[in-house]
Amino acid sequence: MRWLDRHVTLFSGSLRTLLQRESDRRRYVGSPYAWLFQPYMGEEQVALACYTSNGEYPAVSVAAVVLNQRHVQTSRAWVATIANTRSADAATLRRQHRVYGTTVALSPNAENLGALAEFIGNRPLIGWQIDRSLDRLNSLFKEGLGFGLPNAQVDVAKLHYRQLRRLHPYVDESNDLGEALERWQLPAINSHGVLSDAAASALLYIRLQRETVTAQYYS
Repeated sequence: MRWLDRHVTLFSGSLRTLLQRESDRRRYVGSPYAWLFQPYMGEEQVALACYTSNGEYPAVSVAAVVLNQRHVQTSRAWVATIANTRSADAATLRRQHRVYGTTVALSPNAENLGALAEFIGNRPLIGWQIDRSLDRLNSLFKEGLGFGLPNAQVDVAKLHYRQLRRLHPYVDESNDLGEALERWQLPAINSHGVLSDAAASALLYIRLQRETVTAQYYS
């Protein structure tokens, strides 16, 4: 795939992670989840944003949004807070809903995690600092389904820094998604909900993809 050829160096994951994915793929060959481990041949990706609360029973607010090379399809989104609803503090859940814009709280059982995995499918995942986003979510997947998300992953932050350094070699790096959007003259985030952040990282990814194509054309 063209996008894979361009961004192979930006993929998240160590050799240990890749070996684990291959081991999981073999282990789940005969299961209903086998297709998740197959290479994706289409033109869509899924932008992911996650925020985890503190505490003994952390809650994970998640948004997953489908995008292609031209559009962010916010009408195709999966948004919820995943938490042990029996044990999690009610105030924590209310805060997750209020701050991150979720309206649904789901237990981290196989059915709910399977629904999220099915929504994402085997499409590549993109996101701002995606390793950090996936840390707790993958733990839930391993506990509930036996495996972490096996999808290819592209860190939009790394892509942003690479393109920025090409234009401004001595620019200081920033961990702020809002500053990255401003750098590339994209609309600011109106709220700090997970859906807004997922959509923003998707827009930034599309913008940087075009920048990459332009740079390759003139190189």
